[in-house]
Amino acid sequence: MKGQHLKKSFADINPFKKIPVVQDGNLLIIESCAGLRYIAGQYDGSGQWYPGQLQVRAKVDEYLDWQHLNTRAHGMGYFRNKVLLPYLKKCPADLAVVSEHSRELDRVQEQFTSYFLGPRPFITGDKPTIADLLAACEFEQPSAGGYKLKDPVLDYLARVKAQIGPDYDKVHENMRSFAQKCMN
Repeated sequence: MKGQHLKKSFADINPFKKIPVVQDGNLLIIESCAGLRYIAGQYDGSGQWYPGQLQVRAKVDEYLDWQHLNTRAHGMGYFRNKVLLPYLKKCPADLAVVSEHSRELDRVQEQFTSYFLGPRPFITGDKPTIADLLAACEFEQPSAGGYKLKDPVLDYLARVKAQIGPDYDKVHENMRSFAQKCMN
């Protein structure tokens, strides 16, 4: 939260001043899902994270596209309005906006578990992919802000965490700590 992405040195890399950015040699990618696809395609020799089988890859891509207006929009919307904006503006949260994102997150959880998971442990089957990594991050954020996830999503997050290991908590540690700082 130091605003380095707003400085000229970063704007020279990404004129939109948004994070994340992937730079690999001469290649620059300024969109997160495209970056995930590239990193997994370029560096995952196992093919687990962004599978080469077209039908499986299509399910990964389907979630990555769907999440922008669903998991991402309402998870971040909840977090932004419940945690971030009150902290930055030194004012109370707009509870009407928070409640709307909370209602939408209830819908998102239902759609996620019924359509994207169904009877499977992960979005595409028995192993997590970049879609699962992104879904976990998008559910962890509102949870850190006090949103109560339902048991099917909590169980799913536990499965993702078990597959990732201790790095799972390391990845979410700063965001969780920041949320606690803001809410105290």
